[in-house]
Amino acid sequence: MVSHAKKIAIIGAGGKTTLLGLLSENRRDHRVLLTTTTHIRPVYPPQSDRFCASPSAEELRTALSAVGITCAGTMHGDRKLSSLPEQLLTLAAEQADYIFYEADGARRLPLKLHAATEPVILPDTLHCVIVAGLSALGKPLSEYVHRYTLRPDWTASPNRPIDFEIIAACVLDAARASGLSADRLSVLLNQADACSYPCDALVDYLGAQGLRCTVTSLQTDGLPDFLAAF
Repeated sequence: MVSHAKKIAIIGAGGKTTLLGLLSENRRDHRVLLTTTTHIRPVYPPQSDRFCASPSAEELRTALSAVGITCAGTMHGDRKLSSLPEQLLTLAAEQADYIFYEADGARRLPLKLHAATEPVILPDTLHCVIVAGLSALGKPLSEYVHRYTLRPDWTASPNRPIDFEIIAACVLDAARASGLSADRLSVLLNQADACSYPCDALVDYLGAQGLRCTVTSLQTDGLPDFLAAF
């Protein structure tokens, strides 16, 4: 069979799990695989329609033969899913209409920098959404930026309050690490409900770098229109 699934990656921090759920729910009338190339918490029914822990090829094929959301991955204990084996990801690309997946981890912090091994982007990924959490503004970067020690200047000033410059640096780091061209990237500045500062300058700056940028609160506003169109 020919691979036809639309693959959408989610990277960054500060709302990836929420966005993954919203994207999947938006296409629940199609055959959707909700998964990861790193680690996620399992998504059980009723948030998904089917949950497949460490499935066989036949189990995954059967799950994806029906419309709805199939959450699948390799199970570790009862707490985390990691990536499906390559052959099952290939099968899913043939069977599913959509594959929505998290491609990095952030230890539940609102911002992050990327190690050399991340994100893990699948071949033929149509689009990648970079998420950044505005709730980090004004907080000490050592407590709110995952892997902040990858920047020596940040390591030297761990109590520096997070400002728009730091958020922009995290977003640009994600864009670089993704390896994708700017036209295949979008930026969600999430948690706007926790931010009392206007973000126009940040949006303009990221836009000048060629990045499409939207300020939102996924919790209160739901899925942005341009993502609902995927």
